[in-house]
Amino acid sequence: MFLQKMSPILLKTSPVSWNFGKRCLQSSTTLSPAYVASAQAANRRARVALAAAYRGLDKLGLNEGVCNHLTLRAPAANGEGEVLLLIPYGLHWSEVTASSLLGLNEKNKVVEGDGPAEISAASIHRGIHNARSKDISCVMHTHMPYATALAVLQDPTLRMCHQNCLRFYDNIAYDTDYQGLAEDVCEGDRMARALGKNDAMIMRSHGVMVVGPTVARAFDTMYYLERACQIQVMAMWTGKPLVEIEEEMCKKSKAVMDRLNDEYARAFFDSLLRRLRKECPDFEN
Repeated sequence: MFLQKMSPILLKTSPVSWNFGKRCLQSSTTLSPAYVASAQAANRRARVALAAAYRGLDKLGLNEGVCNHLTLRAPAANGEGEVLLLIPYGLHWSEVTASSLLGLNEKNKVVEGDGPAEISAASIHRGIHNARSKDISCVMHTHMPYATALAVLQDPTLRMCHQNCLRFYDNIAYDTDYQGLAEDVCEGDRMARALGKNDAMIMRSHGVMVVGPTVARAFDTMYYLERACQIQVMAMWTGKPLVEIEEEMCKKSKAVMDRLNDEYARAFFDSLLRRLRKECPDFEN
């Protein structure tokens, strides 16, 4: 019942729902018009969802300048395989629209849209998408302030001191091997190994990375990671000891959150879509 009420944008961004499989290997002359139309529609939905994520994170102040990047795997608009959608270099997140996003092929060549792709986005994200192709479609990287504040500490551990932190119990990695600006897919491969099976990663002296099976899930993870880090950092300002939740309660609460994550993430992202359609409807252009 709940899923039937959700936006169609959110329900079709999972890689498994595309189910293109080996048909992507066919020549464009063998693809049926219905198949191409289905690919175009899925590509459009993915573009709108990713544009909404860029706009939403900008409104929350979680991006930095024209840096940072979000990517999403989607069916190519021509029906031939997949593309990696991302922002063109130099576009502010408040300007992002569905049609302004670029689509990269498997060799990181721009095959949809106009403009150059940001090198580090293509490099870092490609390695992570390749490593997690079976369970994620969206990768988000930001330098959001409170999470990045933890990233510069000698001990960047997110402590299980608040309910918001519990969704990251046994589900967060720490990349302590800062390698400077990334300009090679090998760096994405290294980060993928550091991330492992987790949905979030704090990157020393850098920022954060989150992944998800949908844009909604990744957006939700990014938002709550920042809020969890904010609570911890503000509590640390007092100089008083943190009270951490007992492990058994961490496990119990995390199990409940895991069961509800998709439902809550869709509801949250749907609320974002409603807000954007009121305040800046051009994001769907």
